[in-house]
Amino acid sequence: MGDRIKMNKQQKTKRIKSTILILIMICLANLPVLAATPTPLQCDINNDGIISVSDLIDMSNHIGATGTPGWIKEDVDKNGIIQVCDLMFVASHYGESVTTTGGTTTGGTTTGGTTTGGTTTGGARIQKLSIAYSSTVSSTTNQKFIASHFDMLDCPHYYTDAAANIKVLNSNIKILAYFDALMSDKTEENWNTVNSHEDWFIHSLSGSRIERVVYPGEYLMNPSSGWSTYSAQRFKTFLTTYPQFDGVYLDDAVCDLVDYDYTFKVSYSQFQTGVLSNWESWMISHMSRIKSTVGSDIVMPNCYTGTVLTEQAKAGLWENFVHGRSNAYNDNGYGTSSVLQAIDALHTQAKLGNIIAVNPGCASADSHTVEAKRWMLFTYACFSFAVVDLNKAYYAWQINMMDSTGGYYSEMDMKLGQPMGDYYKVSGTTYVYARQFANYYVAANINSLGTSSVTFTLNGASYTLSPRTAVFIPK
Repeated sequence: MGDRIKMNKQQKTKRIKSTILILIMICLANLPVLAATPTPLQCDINNDGIISVSDLIDMSNHIGATGTPGWIKEDVDKNGIIQVCDLMFVASHYGESVTTTGGTTTGGTTTGGTTTGGTTTGGARIQKLSIAYSSTVSSTTNQKFIASHFDMLDCPHYYTDAAANIKVLNSNIKILAYFDALMSDKTEENWNTVNSHEDWFIHSLSGSRIERVVYPGEYLMNPSSGWSTYSAQRFKTFLTTYPQFDGVYLDDAVCDLVDYDYTFKVSYSQFQTGVLSNWESWMISHMSRIKSTVGSDIVMPNCYTGTVLTEQAKAGLWENFVHGRSNAYNDNGYGTSSVLQAIDALHTQAKLGNIIAVNPGCASADSHTVEAKRWMLFTYACFSFAVVDLNKAYYAWQINMMDSTGGYYSEMDMKLGQPMGDYYKVSGTTYVYARQFANYYVAANINSLGTSSVTFTLNGASYTLSPRTAVFIPK
């Protein structure tokens, strides 16, 4: 039976490829009826650097799908309908390699953004993460946008149907189910079970449960109790039940409650003895237990400014990296030394083979679109200094639909290519750092806002960077 199934699958694959090749010949024979042909970049549906049978198979799987114009890359002619003519456009570039440029030419001097003047062929890029909370992921329009623009999605675990819909639209996207790593809430579906285990809760010296101020009804749990084993099994069961999810995203995963400044209805001095002093070791064991139970599926804790839990989970997200979502457009965000420390901490985890992810942002972005994009490019450049394996590096801008970008800029699709060596300080400067990739040079001025611009030479050309800006230079 197994051999027959395997043979049938091989035959089916062969038939698909044969059908596609026939379609190619038909399409090529009808090329004279085509209008202005889209570029190879637009026709590289799977972003692998070459127009191949895989792109045509992908196109054929989407024939008949509809949405807003350009809603998905398969909508090559951007008329909102995936049709045979879209397939014809792609077929017209069959066998070609992709050539990309990085943006607008600035004559060698830039105050941030992308510099072109050259071309680059093929290459990998940093992966894109969408963080879609509340009900945003339930919108079919948002689902299409996420499926066509992102490689990973973090969304509430109870939106199982939405996750399944997105997976149909993009079978390659990785979807993480949101859970809390430290807290249990009265509104959660498992509250009756949790509430029946008093020993699972952290208590004050007076014996009361520790309740949060900003989220009433949410209680701090004991990661060294049976709650940890229960949670790990809960995640495992969930992922088995809902295979559209590829892992779990665990919020509030901190090793120091005081340092992160959580606010509870009792002061830290009233916590039971040993809770704060043992918290880090408890959390390390807790995260290790979850990863061991879940196995090969992704476990991504929100580690904020720490990476010790990333090492246990083999993945981690750094929220508010360099410039947070609550930071104003004229706010420095991290200090100069802190930027380098963050890059180095993430780079250490990347060298271990772990997944690294970041989520920077900008307050009131739609009111300051130019400045917000500048922050996106700057934080993107800083993150690029940390990556090792581009397939294990995820960049998320803002929260999905927090502003009009939806968390996406086209620059996030730059094919940097693999990194070539570590980042370094540019000669003759104090605050400009750069890194070479296969297809680009990336440079960033990490000095504070309000200080003077810096002119420097990179790869034989002169560039000028304002404070807290970056440049991406194609080779």
